[in-house]
Amino acid sequence: MQNQIPHFKYNTSANMKKQLGHIAADGVILHWINNLDEFYKALGYTASMAKVGIMPDEFIWDEYIKEGAVNSTDCLQKHIIEYLSQHSDNFRKEHGDQYKSWLASHDGAIKEKDERCLSCNMNAFCVD
Repeated sequence: MQNQIPHFKYNTSANMKKQLGHIAADGVILHWINNLDEFYKALGYTASMAKVGIMPDEFIWDEYIKEGAVNSTDCLQKHIIEYLSQHSDNFRKEHGDQYKSWLASHDGAIKEKDERCLSCNMNAFCVD
């Protein structure tokens, strides 16, 4: 059984009417995103952010990706994995057995980053 967490990448610029984007691992599309609002909400993007003009990709860059971001790309991966576990039959079939061990691996790594976690706006979703 594979225990290493794959790197999930999302693309929200798909050119299909019903499928607004996708999530892939190792170049293989695992899930088609049919509701971008639901996907972005799972990553911490809120309606109040939209009201003040913050774009979803700008939020994700500032929150998870840029150097010195409040969170880490590990946190982004955790939220993508949680989204997939709730919305993707393919994910549950292919990775369902590994899901909990991946979350445990993430939680172990994050304990080393307590200061970062305290300022995270997704803290309520991450802490038991």
